[in-house]
Amino acid sequence: MSETDEGRRAGLSGLQSCGSPWACPVCARKIGAERSADVAHVLTAVAAEGGSAALVTLTMRHNRGHRLSDLWDALTAAWGAVTTGRGWKDDQDRFGVLGWVRTVEVTHGPAGWHVHTHVVVALDGPTSPEMMWALGDRMFARWERKLTKIGLSAVADRGGLDVRPVRMTADSIEQVSDYIAKITAEITAPSAKDARNGNRSPFAILRDALATGLADDVELWWTWERVSHGRRQLTWSRDLRAWAGLHREKTDEEIAAEDKGGEDMIVIPRDAWEAVRTDVADLLDAVEIGGIPAAESWLLSRGLSYRCVAERPNQARSPRRLAEETP
Repeated sequence: MSETDEGRRAGLSGLQSCGSPWACPVCARKIGAERSADVAHVLTAVAAEGGSAALVTLTMRHNRGHRLSDLWDALTAAWGAVTTGRGWKDDQDRFGVLGWVRTVEVTHGPAGWHVHTHVVVALDGPTSPEMMWALGDRMFARWERKLTKIGLSAVADRGGLDVRPVRMTADSIEQVSDYIAKITAEITAPSAKDARNGNRSPFAILRDALATGLADDVELWWTWERVSHGRRQLTWSRDLRAWAGLHREKTDEEIAAEDKGGEDMIVIPRDAWEAVRTDVADLLDAVEIGGIPAAESWLLSRGLSYRCVAERPNQARSPRRLAEETP
């Protein structure tokens, strides 16, 4: 655990990292935090220069017959059509587009896999909501046109397009940064909460697969692992990071393997880790909110063993720990 300018931060050590921002609860949280910090850095730089930003969401129609891989590939192709060609060059000149950062969100529900993208578009000056919507409409036109060529469709006024101005304040920037780095904000949320209309995030599918062992959930998770493998969590427009003074973008594997420092507080043995692993985000949230006492309560409530690295002043040892320490 370490203390930062943003408050208490909890992490894990002594684990082998896989570097997956999509399929590993441990690596996803770490990678998501780094990506969120990068987005916040860029938005802060935009605000400092008197610029503005819009959060644009683009979706596509889907049904149970669509494969996840096909939908994801279609999204990649449609986004390429949005940000290339004469139309995009005109948008950059007309609206003062500095660049963009994009993430992909995936859920699964009664209508099958739902794949859509959230994009923060940075603009070089104050821009009204009406002008942001005008930019979004032009982006959506190219998005829809490409999807139609692929055999898919999108309808702007039925959820296909959403445009929201970003308030360029510190709190708002932090919220949007967490949102765009979706792993941190929702995908690894403490209980992997279900989305609206019966949709589930990938980690909610994993939670249910481990809890029930249902073949359908297991198969969905295997599909998610296979299709998400090797895909980037965030993509950036050319030169936006450099414009904002950001360092070279680290790979997911580099972030996952990085030692963030801090002080070791609790040791969780191998047999208990098996039970902790799928709810690790919940445990880390408890530590960040309530410190080590909250972590102990979390572990004890689940009947899990642990060992504190060092005693806290005036600490009353728990019954479980007393039993473990008694010869």
